[in-house]
Amino acid sequence: MTEKNKSIRNFPTLRFPEFKEEWERKKLGGIAKFSKGKGISKIDIDENGETECVRYGELYTHYGEVITDIKSKTNIDKSSLVLSEGNDVIIPASGETQIDIATASCVLKSGVALGGDLNIIKTSNDGVFLSYYLNSKKKMDIARLSQGISVVHLYSSQLALLTLNLPKLDEQRKIASFLSLLDERIRLSMKIIEVLRTLKIETRKRLITKIIKDEYEPLLIKEILNYEQPTKYIVTSTDYSSDKTLIPVLTANKAFVLGYTDENFGIYDKGNCIILDDFTMDLKYVDFSFKVKSSAIKLLTAKEGVNLKYVFEYFSFLNFSSSEHKRHYISEIEQISIILPPLEIQNKIANYFSKIDEKLKTERDIYDLLVQQKTYLLANLFV
Repeated sequence: MTEKNKSIRNFPTLRFPEFKEEWERKKLGGIAKFSKGKGISKIDIDENGETECVRYGELYTHYGEVITDIKSKTNIDKSSLVLSEGNDVIIPASGETQIDIATASCVLKSGVALGGDLNIIKTSNDGVFLSYYLNSKKKMDIARLSQGISVVHLYSSQLALLTLNLPKLDEQRKIASFLSLLDERIRLSMKIIEVLRTLKIETRKRLITKIIKDEYEPLLIKEILNYEQPTKYIVTSTDYSSDKTLIPVLTANKAFVLGYTDENFGIYDKGNCIILDDFTMDLKYVDFSFKVKSSAIKLLTAKEGVNLKYVFEYFSFLNFSSSEHKRHYISEIEQISIILPPLEIQNKIANYFSKIDEKLKTERDIYDLLVQQKTYLLANLFV
C-alpha cells in the first residue's frame, strides 16, 4: 500500500483489532430524526415527583456523555411532556457560548421527560458512541454551526448538515462500551477522593474539638511560629511551564500550583512551611522546594517543640479564610490563639493526616491519569 493510499483510508488511529472495514461518511441528517424537548421550569422540579426529567442546564453542570442516573423529577402531567425512548442523544438548543452549546449526552432510559431548549436526536446508531463522537472530534464543527452573539442558538436544520464518519454498529458499540467503562472508573476515582476529603474533615473536627476540651493552655501564633516575607523567592517570569520536573510556582489560594519554572535561583528549600495569602487568608502546607508568584504571601515556619503539620490542620479547622478582598497583615494573625498539646500528641495527629494526604495524592494522580487517557482516546478512536 502506498503512502498516498494510506492517507485516504477512512478509519481512526486507534482501533480494536477485529475491525477492518473503513468507516462511512454520512450527514447526521441522513441517519437521524430531530425533535425538540418541552419546557420544564425550575419550579416544576419536585424531589418526590413521579417522572424523571432532564433540563438543558443540567447538561452543563451534572451530566457527561451518558445519562443513567437522573438528577431531577417532576409531577407535570405526562401527556404534556416529551419523553425519551432510550438511546436518544440530546444537545442544548441555546447557550452562552458556541463551545458550551456543543455538549451531547445520551439518555439510556425510556420515559424520561426532556425539557425545553433541547435538540433531540433519534437514530438507529449507538447513541452513546454518537455522544462521545460529538463531544470530541465534532465539538468544534458543532460550535461553528451555532448562531448568535449574546445568546447562541443551535437548530436541528444546522445539526442535520454535520458530516460524520461512522463504523458498523458492532464497532460503535465496542467503542461506546470501552469509553463508558473508563468513565465509570473516573467517577469511582472521584468518589474515593470525596470520601477521603470527607473523612479528613470529619476526623479533624473530632480530634481538634477533643484537644480544645482537654483544656491545654492556649498560645498565640506569634509564640509558636516564625514568619518571613518571601521577597527573594519570587519568580521573575510569569511565563510558566507545564513541565512538572521543574520548580513549582505557588500561590496560597485555590489555584495553588500556577505552573513550573526553570529559574534556578531564589528557591525556597529550607524544609516544611505554611504559605499564607495576604488577601484571601488561604493557607497551604508545603513540604517541597518552590518559588512564589508575589510578595502577597507569608511563609510561616515552626519554632522548637511545634509540629507545623499539626498547626496547619488546626488552622484548617478554624478556617479563617477571608471573603473580603483587602490586604491582611501579620499583626492580625499573630494574636490568634491556638491549643498546642504536648509534641507527642501533635506528632500523632500530624502523622495521621499525612497518611490521608498521601492516599489523597495517590488517588488524585490516578484520576489525572485516567482523565489524560480519556482525552487521548477521544482524540484517536474517532475520525
